[in-house]
Amino acid sequence: MIRPDTTTPPGPGFVAGVRLATGLHHAPTHSVAQLLVSHVPPRLTHESDEHIRSGMESLAVSLRLGPVTEHPPMIGHRVRVRRGLPWLDYGDDSYRLCVPAAPSWVRMVATGTPVRILVMFEPLSAGADQNDMDAHVRSGYLRGSMRWGSTYHV
Repeated sequence: MIRPDTTTPPGPGFVAGVRLATGLHHAPTHSVAQLLVSHVPPRLTHESDEHIRSGMESLAVSLRLGPVTEHPPMIGHRVRVRRGLPWLDYGDDSYRLCVPAAPSWVRMVATGTPVRILVMFEPLSAGADQNDMDAHVRSGYLRGSMRWGSTYHV
């Protein structure tokens, strides 16, 4: 369970295992840039699935994300595009995450299109393909092991 009093984001050692994936969703009435945030499976002796889950929960709290069973909350300006590179402000005073994204994603975000951030609590293999990611997101939704929110580029 996420503790509401926890606001400290995970440190750079944990965040080094975070993986970001982008996508664009076009509906008839609107478009949304998507940002999937996951973590690779345990690879170091001090890591475990529980350690990763706890770190990802902490990341979701620091981003002020909400349950996917509710409307995604507005979480403030967390994505910035500077010199053509998108960055995610995940709540750390010193560090940001550079978002690897196609130019089409960056252009859309730079125009003010909303960005939907989805943080997965369970690890996802770094080699996961689109089908693996889709199955992981669907499974996480059913288990309630993810959080989401909406932000905009500043």
